[in-house]
Amino acid sequence: MRHWQAAISLMALLPAAPIHAQLVGDMSPDRVREALAWGLRAPEAELDQYELRTDRSWLVNFDTPFLRVAQLSRAMKIQNSPASEADVSPKVAGPEVHVYAHARMDTGGRPLPNIDYVVILHPRTGAASETILPTSVQSFVRRVPTDADFTGSTRIARSVKAIFPLRALAAGNTVRLTFEGGAAQTFPITPELLAHVR
Repeated sequence: MRHWQAAISLMALLPAAPIHAQLVGDMSPDRVREALAWGLRAPEAELDQYELRTDRSWLVNFDTPFLRVAQLSRAMKIQNSPASEADVSPKVAGPEVHVYAHARMDTGGRPLPNIDYVVILHPRTGAASETILPTSVQSFVRRVPTDADFTGSTRIARSVKAIFPLRALAAGNTVRLTFEGGAAQTFPITPELLAHVR
């Protein structure tokens, strides 16, 4: 199942504007209408979550309010029930970025990591970085294929969905993943990464 389809199927149970180096405000009614229309015509691959970082045995991706509204629009179109502005709840269009951290298949045979937590660090001149904590964290287990064809066995690894205020998705900030056992990885949010995000 593609990432956006999984996200839409969970949206009822779980809790765009262009994003560049600067912060993005709430979705206006015009932006909601634009996202609904884009969801009807966008290539399917453009409705997947945006990639933040992919490593050998883990990956981090995210979605934005604009993308979530577009995903909702596509999902309702598939069900022959076109979406309208009335179908867009604050949970879908709220000023939040949803960050998903997962284990992924590693052809090198390394153990799959269990991911414990995600934070975003905002640099401050002459001081320690500000830690932007998620407003919500959900830990869940998913099955990860152990072969490239996705037809063989799977292994289980713990993933995390973390919700941050939209201001956290800014160039110059750093994402920090903490794994079971205390190991951590950090990586930057770059302007290039955000250049095509809606």
